Amino acid sequence: MSGTDIDKKSIVAKVDMELKKGGTFDKLRKQVTEQLKNSEMLQRIEKEALDNVDEIVNTSNLTREEIQRKIRGYIDSHHKMRNDINRQTRDELNKPSVRDKLREEIEQKVTKQLEDMV
Repeated sequence: MSGTDIDKKSIVAKVDMELKKGGTFDKLRKQVTEQLKNSEMLQRIEKEALDNVDEIVNTSNLTREEIQRKIRGYIDSHHKMRNDINRQTRDELNKPSVRDKLREEIEQKVTKQLEDMV
């Protein structure tokens, strides 16, 4: 391993730490979450889930534990719902505005690390 490789790894580690300490990932997560909350896809999924939960709760004399078990079973068995949410999240994270914001912050942090090395 050359000294340059070690320096690169060190810079990457420091930039990663600075991004985490600065709350960059949390800000992006909050931004994406807000976008998802307003999406038609999520509203559709929420409505379907609430309708199903209402049906479970209102159509039988189940105990609380049985209701919880049925609701967990519903969530676990609806992979499409999770896949839809994951796909929508990836789409939001891949938007140019999100990538540009992250790229700007990374460039600033890398530049600072390089300047500090001199």
